[in-house]
Parts: sequence; C-alpha cells; structure tokens
Amino acid sequence: MSFPFPAWAALLWVGAAALVIFLPRVWQRGETPETNEDWLRLRQSELESETDALREEAALRLIEDGTENDSYHAVVAPRYSGRGQTLAVIGLAATVGVLYWQLGAWEDVQIAEQLSRLEQSEPEEVLALIDRMTERAEARPQNADYALLLGEYYLSGNEPVQALRYYDRLIEAGATAPEILGKAAQSEFLSSGRVLSSRARSRAEQALAVDPMQAAALATLGMAGFEEGDYRQAITYWQRLRDLEPPGSPGYEMLGQVIERARMELGETVVDTPESSGVGVDVIVSGGEGLSAGATMFVLARPEGAESGMPIAVVRQTVGAWPVSIRLDDSTSMAGQRISDFQRVSIEVQVSGNGQPGRENAVAWNSATSVSVGEAAPLNIALQAE
Repeated sequence: MSFPFPAWAALLWVGAAALVIFLPRVWQRGETPETNEDWLRLRQSELESETDALREEAALRLIEDGTENDSYHAVVAPRYSGRGQTLAVIGLAATVGVLYWQLGAWEDVQIAEQLSRLEQSEPEEVLALIDRMTERAEARPQNADYALLLGEYYLSGNEPVQALRYYDRLIEAGATAPEILGKAAQSEFLSSGRVLSSRARSRAEQALAVDPMQAAALATLGMAGFEEGDYRQAITYWQRLRDLEPPGSPGYEMLGQVIERARMELGETVVDTPESSGVGVDVIVSGGEGLSAGATMFVLARPEGAESGMPIAVVRQTVGAWPVSIRLDDSTSMAGQRISDFQRVSIEVQVSGNGQPGRENAVAWNSATSVSVGEAAPLNIALQAE
C-alpha cells in the first residue's frame, strides 16, 4: 500500500522541522580552539627562510601574551531561541508551499489523481477535467503528456481542429512517433474538409515508413484516395487497415463495405475477400532457436536489390507457431504501389522484439535479394538471430 501524496509531504515537513529545531542542540564544536603556541609554530614555519631575529621576536611575543588564550578555558553555553526556531519552521513551510503552488506541481498531482479515477467519473466530471487540463496545457506548453492526452480526446470527439493544434505542438517539440504523425495527418485531413495537404500526406507517409500498419495513417490515405477518385489506392490502404481488425468485428465489416463501394466505383463486381488470388509471392518462414510463438513478424517486399526505403508490400503478423506461411500480393501493397507490377523483388523478414519494424528492433531477420513475382513455388526463409 502506497502513501498518498499529502502524507509524504507532511512527513518531509516534520523531518525538516526536526532538523531546524534539534540539529543545533546536538551539533556543537567539540574540538579545542587554537592556542598561542599553535600560532607560534605556524609563524616559525613561515619564517624558516628568514633571519633569526624575526623568529626570536615571534617567541618574545608568545612570552608576553602567554601560552594560552583566555578562550581556551572559557566555556560558553549555547543559547537557543524557541521563538526563532518556531518562526524558522513556519517560514520554511510557507516558502516551500508558495513555491510549490507557483510552479503548479500541486495542480499536476490533482489532475493525475483524477485521471487515475477516470473510468468511475461522471460525464460532467470528465468535461471539467478536460477544461482543467486545457488550462494547464496552456500554462505549460512544453508538457507533452497534456498535449498527447488532449489531442487524443479531441480527435476521438470529432473535433479535429483542436486535435491538430496539440499534435502540431508535439511535432514542433520533436515528436516523431508514427502514431503522432499519423493522427496529426488525420486531424489535418478532417479539419480541412477532407482535403489532404502536402504536409498531411508527408506526415502519413513518414508514419507508414516506420510502422507500415499505423492505423490513423492508413485510414487517412485511404479516405484521401477515395475523395480524390483514386479508388485503387483507397482499396489498398483500407485492405491493410482491415487486417488490423478481428474478422467479424464492426470495424472489419465497415471496412469491407467501403472497400466494396470503391470496387463498384472501379466497375468491379468481384466480392472482396481478405485472401488475394492475384500475382504475388508466397513465403514460408522458419523460426530459429530461441524464437517463441507470440512474437511480431514483419514480411516486406522491396524493389529488387533494395535494402531500405518504402516497401512495396508489407504483412505484419503475430506468430502462433513456426513455420509461418505468408502471401504478399496487391492486397498487401502500400503507398499506392502494386507488387504485380514488378517482375522481381527483394523479400525481408523481421521478428521484432518490441512490436516495431526495422532491423534495429529485430531479434531475428533474414532476406532474399532476388525473388520472382508470381513464382508457383513458395520462398523459404530461415530466420537468423541477431
């Protein structure tokens, strides 16, 4: 059981008061003060290179003044002022309290406590908390936590203009996380009447370059493609977004409907299914020693010979058991590309230790540099631990 903040504050105040009142009573000098003999020895060491007359003069001064100071035997009893010490304790508490209040730390503590009870809060309490956080965010614009929470709240509440304000603040402060970039792009797209600016597109593509399955970026580029009449691109992004939803869930069904609508705009009557029967590459991945089930695996296709840059197609999958069969085709393509337009590609497999793509996050990986697209026989890749 942890102590609440007021209990810790009171405990620290009692400790400080004890130091102010009792420490002077026990912390006294117990050493003997210096005598004239001590000063004579010091002076003679300083006059070693001087004439004998100067050393004799110093010795005569000792004889005249005596070998001991009057303070050597004097014992002065320490004196304490109870009133002064009490005022010091009160002044210490008042000064710390004023500084704490001015710096706003108490307000942050109160907000944190309300956030911890958010699930039990009434709607009016939530609105009051949002107002309180908004005021605090303006007082402390460098606080990334407030900006992130408020951005999430306003975007989920269909207030993209307010959300964009906080996501812009985070990006200007140096935030580069794919989730922030993706949601900033989504907020800008929605706040501008569903028109995708070059800045919003760049942010969404940056998010996908780091995390090819970033949901907000996929949704934004899919909606933008549909609004611009690029239905093929919209289908590509929405298919990948649907892969993040459990089959049969409301989100899965809704995305299936918008994909079917985009296919109708293209004049296609084929019912969309998660599995693609088009041209692609089948990959069978074997796990190495130490790789257990439950890891996050990324399978990427790039232009032949490329080891970095935007992938042509990506599949992200949680491994249930090894080996794993993956298919890369047009339904898994990204950024409006189609793997069926390539004759040969490079395939790379990464097993991530933290759920993020990239070799720097991989605990095992392997690649094949020249793979024929449309080959009937599957490509076998055995993972190598880092």
